[in-house]
Amino acid sequence: MIQINREKCVGCLKCMKVCPFTVLGAKAGRPYLKEGKVCLKCMHCAAACPKEAISFDGRDAVLLRDMPELPERFPEALEQHIQTRRSYRHFEDQPVDRNTLRNALEVASWAPSAKNQHPAKWIVIDSKDVIQDMMECILEYVKKTGNSPEIASEYENEGNNVVIGTAPTLILCYGRNNAINSPQDVAIAMATAELILQARGVGTCWAGYLTRLCNAIPKLRELLPNLPENNSFYGAFMAGYPKEETYLRIPERLKRADIQWV
Repeated sequence: MIQINREKCVGCLKCMKVCPFTVLGAKAGRPYLKEGKVCLKCMHCAAACPKEAISFDGRDAVLLRDMPELPERFPEALEQHIQTRRSYRHFEDQPVDRNTLRNALEVASWAPSAKNQHPAKWIVIDSKDVIQDMMECILEYVKKTGNSPEIASEYENEGNNVVIGTAPTLILCYGRNNAINSPQDVAIAMATAELILQARGVGTCWAGYLTRLCNAIPKLRELLPNLPENNSFYGAFMAGYPKEETYLRIPERLKRADIQWV
């Protein structure tokens, strides 16, 4: 619950103006919590308060005291980082440093999320044995069912693993099925984490096959931590330090933004 320190509050009402669901009202020039309103815990109010008068459950409601100033050419640098992002499938043997992974997944907590629900949760696999067991389970399933036969043919005939490449680390993301926008929220969180990882020299590639197969194969799910009831996998990507995969130029996009102005 939000608490407002009356001694610090100067009555600027900036907190009230930024609240997306009018949880805060004003009486005698001071903000108050309206009865019957549900707070999203987005902390807009605390971020806008010039006097640090707002806390949440008795603790600080802001991470940094002052909003950091971005470098002058940050927009151009961000554009270039997005344009130079590639999907990597060939990796060195060693798994990605866990602190690097933890940092990227923590930063993804600041990604946009419907009603601030943040349903995205993570499973990180960096055990060679588990990854090998997962692949064997997938091949068994593909051969038995005939689904996605190219997985087995590429693997056995070409030595090409189209599911996870040569990734030493796999990152799975799951969420509640009854969250407002689990598919979108997970995708945004994953995209955020991926950009952080690639900025730190970690190659990544979204693993659509793996996402679908983790939901489809009970035996495969048995190799992983149990998901809470009514949760599903909504995304996955492979991660590692790139090997023999270097890109020298930004490729053209044949499908540019299709925009209609009204």
